[in-house]
Amino acid sequence: MASQVHGGAPDPYLSFLNSDSLFSKPHVNGKKSDPLKFSDPLSFGGSDPLRFSDPLSFGVTEKTRSDPLGFGGEEAAGGETTETESRHSDEDFGDEASAPPADYLERVQGYEMVSFDTVSVPPPADQPEGKGEGEGEEESVPAPPVLATETAVSLTHQQARAALLTHISSKCCYGSGAAKQLQITSMDYVPAHHYELQTFTEKRETSWTYAPHKGGEVDGPGRGAAPLPWEMEEPPTNMFKEEVRVVTVPHTGVVKACHKCRGTGGMSCRDCSGKGWIRCLHCHGDVYLSEHGSGGLGRDRCYYCQHSKHGHGHQDCSKCQAKGKVSCATCEGTAHIRCYIQLSITWRVNTAEHIVEKLNIPEDLIRDVSGQVAFEEEQPKVFPVDAFNDDVIKMASSQLVASHAANFLDQRILRQRHQVRIVPVTRVNYDWKGRGRSYYVYGYENKVHLPGGSYPQACCWGCALM
Repeated sequence: MASQVHGGAPDPYLSFLNSDSLFSKPHVNGKKSDPLKFSDPLSFGGSDPLRFSDPLSFGVTEKTRSDPLGFGGEEAAGGETTETESRHSDEDFGDEASAPPADYLERVQGYEMVSFDTVSVPPPADQPEGKGEGEGEEESVPAPPVLATETAVSLTHQQARAALLTHISSKCCYGSGAAKQLQITSMDYVPAHHYELQTFTEKRETSWTYAPHKGGEVDGPGRGAAPLPWEMEEPPTNMFKEEVRVVTVPHTGVVKACHKCRGTGGMSCRDCSGKGWIRCLHCHGDVYLSEHGSGGLGRDRCYYCQHSKHGHGHQDCSKCQAKGKVSCATCEGTAHIRCYIQLSITWRVNTAEHIVEKLNIPEDLIRDVSGQVAFEEEQPKVFPVDAFNDDVIKMASSQLVASHAANFLDQRILRQRHQVRIVPVTRVNYDWKGRGRSYYVYGYENKVHLPGGSYPQACCWGCALM
């Protein structure tokens, strides 16, 4: 009854209270719309207003989110005005150069499985390991291992105390009074043994690659057959020195049209989307400069864009010099690329070690100090240590040598060497105020190791952090 007044005539100002018009849409094609759905076109941008397809998308379409590596900046920038929308695909705007298509690959005998991805090439089985390129005949006779008699290091009381005082002076929270007054009762010499094995290997990898073709002759298949990866003589600069060298495989070059610019030598400018102009950054395309927000009165014409050949409100693109195109980065404007097979050679020193220590000193301390080299051998291929008088070292050497022989099947072992060092370690037992304690002096440098909490005059824990 709210829609009628006095004489029964409908009141137009109260007709909107009709429930049919307030909570439902008009009938479309004879079908009544669902009264529980919102008719507001701004309600969440989906068919179901109470359901979010992605809690983090907030209206982003599925097409935009389908490519996790795509650049989101182009679409956001193009959304400002319809004039700045990109007319080119995302492929033209890629920052990183993609590899040419598979049909660019030429068939080269011995390299049929090579692509633009790096492929490791194992050494031929019939080629003997351990003989590096360029080695002379005089190195074919293996040298005997070097054996040295173990020399025990006798540490005096004065040397043990001096080593402790030197160590205490580097600790800000340790007092030197205890080091000066302690009574050394005994010293035990228990050396540590450090075994180290080094294997010098060579690894060869091949892949197709490309570079801008700037003219000149191309070393292609017409000049002869391409040598196989392990037929190319490339000796290392020095033995047991890591190095990486990249060389071109002869007779594999071929010239193709640039796949990035499709043989044009130019790419559409990304800054201006190929138009040659951008919206003026000062007047924002409004032609006039606003003064203190004073509307359209008292405004001056923008003088930053008044000389643009694209009209007022526009500025010439500085990246492409208002041409709309830039030089292709892949071919550097030459419109052609040279595809060829490259060989990557990696020389690496692979090290394995084992430390035998009986006084519970951290192995890092033994590794970083000097000692006596009691056994040393270098051969194209070494065998486990047998001449050293320590069963644990012999077992460790046998395991590590076997491990290196099995772990480098895709590489060539050029040379191996191993050694055993005897690192002097002396446990110094001392008495301080009726309580027995100890510290360790190790290496020819007479460095000191104090177990945690063993020194009597450690006033705080700050040195543990240092």
